[in-house]
Amino acid sequence: MRRALLLLLPFFVFSCVHRQNSLTETEKERAVKIGNEAVMKLMKELKTNLGMALKEGGFPKAIDFCADKAQKLTQKVNRELVVVKVKRVSDRYRNPADRPDAFDLKVINYFRERLKEGKLPPYYIAESKEGGKRVVIYYKPIRVAPFCLNCHGDPKRMNPEVLRVLREKYPDDRALGYKPGDLRGVFKVVIPEKELEEG
Repeated sequence: MRRALLLLLPFFVFSCVHRQNSLTETEKERAVKIGNEAVMKLMKELKTNLGMALKEGGFPKAIDFCADKAQKLTQKVNRELVVVKVKRVSDRYRNPADRPDAFDLKVINYFRERLKEGKLPPYYIAESKEGGKRVVIYYKPIRVAPFCLNCHGDPKRMNPEVLRVLREKYPDDRALGYKPGDLRGVFKVVIPEKELEEG
C-alpha cells in the first residue's frame, strides 16, 4: 500500500516536498516538465474525442463517450507514456474510477483552500513510495469552465435529455452543481524517481 511521505505545507504556494527527502531544483523542474507533458497528452486525447462525440450527437453523445471511452483512452495514453502514469481524480467524481485515495483528497482540499484565498497554485509535488520504490507525484488542478456546466452545472438549468442520460449512465453521480471557476479535481501524474535523473 502506498504511503505518502509528504504532509501538506500551506506555506509553499508552488510545490512542497518532504524536508528530509526533498527534491533538488533540477528534479523539481524535471517533475514539472514530465507532469505537464503527461497532462497535456491526456487532455489532447480526451478533448479531441469529446469534440468528435459532440459533433456526432451533442451533449448526450458526449456523455456516452465519457462513460464508455474516457477510461480506455486514459489507459491508451498510459501505455504510450510507458512508465509515467496519468489520470484524473476528484472528490466529486462521476465515474468511480476517478475516486481519490486519502492523500489525493488532502491535495484536492489543499487546492480548494488556496482557491478560496485567491491563490491557486499551478501544481503540487509530493514524494511517495510505491512497491518499495520512491516516486514523485505531480498534481495539477482542474477548473470548471462555463462550457463544462452543460454536463456538470445546476441540474435545474441543464438540458433534460442530458440529465436523463447522466442518470442512466451514472446513477451515483457526484459531479453536478458546479459553478465556473470551481475546482473540479486534479490531474495526477506518478513519476518513477529514475525518470528525474538527468540523461
